[in-house]
Amino acid sequence: MSQPPFAGSAIRVPKTAEVIAEHIRKRIVRGELREGDFLPHEGQLMTTFNISRPTLREAFRILEAERLISVVRGSRTGARVHVPHVDSVSRYAGFVLQSQGTTISDIYEARLAIEPFIAGQLASQRPAAAVGLLREEIARLTALVDAERYVDFMIAIASFHRLLVELGGNRTLLFLYVVLQSVVERHQVETLSRQPKSPSEHRQRSLRGIRSFNRLVDLIEAGDVTEAENHWRLHVANANATWILPEDADRVIDILD
Repeated sequence: MSQPPFAGSAIRVPKTAEVIAEHIRKRIVRGELREGDFLPHEGQLMTTFNISRPTLREAFRILEAERLISVVRGSRTGARVHVPHVDSVSRYAGFVLQSQGTTISDIYEARLAIEPFIAGQLASQRPAAAVGLLREEIARLTALVDAERYVDFMIAIASFHRLLVELGGNRTLLFLYVVLQSVVERHQVETLSRQPKSPSEHRQRSLRGIRSFNRLVDLIEAGDVTEAENHWRLHVANANATWILPEDADRVIDILD
């Protein structure tokens, strides 16, 4: 005799706290609750859901662990809502990459799959607002060089790259890029500490970077898709070669220090 479907399979029934957490989570993710909103007081929620205080607080612990709410014990207001943000998951994503044996070279190579494409997309669209924002960022970076704040400049370059990807408008690529960038920034700070450079070397390197940034924005503004993409591919490849020291190429990333 054949067994009935699902015979022997254990079906787990969600706990009440998990059901309540899922209800609130859906409202946050769908935008029904916004950043900074407050949930009703505990008493009101207990009445609405017909649950006990321990069950409600267990649901809150689930949402707090997901960084979707923050609870200030003893506060007269309800729990504060926080919308999901890529920065809040990038560190955990870094843990996953490290556990999988991802190397420094692998992280930097992935940038080549994102940034040149974005440069080409912006050149095809020629958004005036994006061009203006990129030029403002270049001006900020130039001011750092003029002030001889070279280490700050090398670290701040990350903001230009992130802005470029953000202006591209592809949220999926931006999400992936932010995860990569969090690892890249740690590596660059470490590399700068291990290989200090003279002020003249820093200035030469910084000015070369600014010229490349300006060239990219000029190509975007001119609508030259092919040249914008090619130029930025070469820029990122050269930057990768600068940051990846021979002894680091096959080293697994480490975000736990």
